[in-house]
Amino acid sequence: MSGSHSDDEDEQETWFAGGERSGISVQNPNRSRVPGGNLVRDLLQRAEEEGAAPDPDSVEGRTSVFSGGGHTLGGEGVQSAYVPGANEGLEDEGERVTRNLTFWREGFTVEDGPLMRYDDPQHADVLAAIHAGHAPPSILNVRVGQRVDVQVTRRTDDDYVPPKPKPFSGQGTRLGAAVPGTSVSASTSTGSGAGSGRAPAGASSITPRFEVDQSLPTTSVRVTLADGTRIVCRMNLTHTVGDLRNFINAASPTHLTRPYTIGTTFPNRVLSDDGATIEGAGLQNSVVVMRWV
Repeated sequence: MSGSHSDDEDEQETWFAGGERSGISVQNPNRSRVPGGNLVRDLLQRAEEEGAAPDPDSVEGRTSVFSGGGHTLGGEGVQSAYVPGANEGLEDEGERVTRNLTFWREGFTVEDGPLMRYDDPQHADVLAAIHAGHAPPSILNVRVGQRVDVQVTRRTDDDYVPPKPKPFSGQGTRLGAAVPGTSVSASTSTGSGAGSGRAPAGASSITPRFEVDQSLPTTSVRVTLADGTRIVCRMNLTHTVGDLRNFINAASPTHLTRPYTIGTTFPNRVLSDDGATIEGAGLQNSVVVMRWV
């Protein structure tokens, strides 16, 4: 496996480290000072040292950056639970997948997700979990126990460049990025709160209840629903936890028939004040998990 392309002009060189169920490849890691402190530097260095000369016949017997048992961090809508390591008889949980982890000057991203800043304690916990080999499933978008290769790209000399927004149809401003197989219809209703619009007839559409003011600061909140579905809500910092809950309700009418809570995962914190703003609740570029009561 080769790492993602970097803009560095250094000679391209790839290292790979992995176990039976997970691995990590790093392209051209630089031993010099990098943003993110020891965790980022050690992650790159360990991957280089363990994977400089990979032996396909002995991968299973090597110690891996992502090996051994650990605890999930509550990112799948459930409480923390122990997950056995590759050598503890865990059944195969599906085919191996690859996730791209990019380190930027001010933070890191997984795939095309939002920037997780190094100076945010919540994101530092995520980075520490990845470094320890207990990557949160909700961050990597995988099932617990699923085999995953993490491909790391070092772009610590570059400022974060957000991915170009995908086009959408309809009127108004779309608030959520559709998950695969999900269509999105936009709404022209404005303002915070529940609004007067009806919830969609089924789970195949998401109807936003308010508009995003592009002239004001915005952020993305990634939501893991109770059934494991993941959606992304684009909001202004002045929108509220109640607005986020309305967005979740619009994702599926079944959410209106059973009580649930929403909360953060790093640390675990229930968001009970619907009047709190996204900024006040510290939900910028965060992951929120829905749990049935």
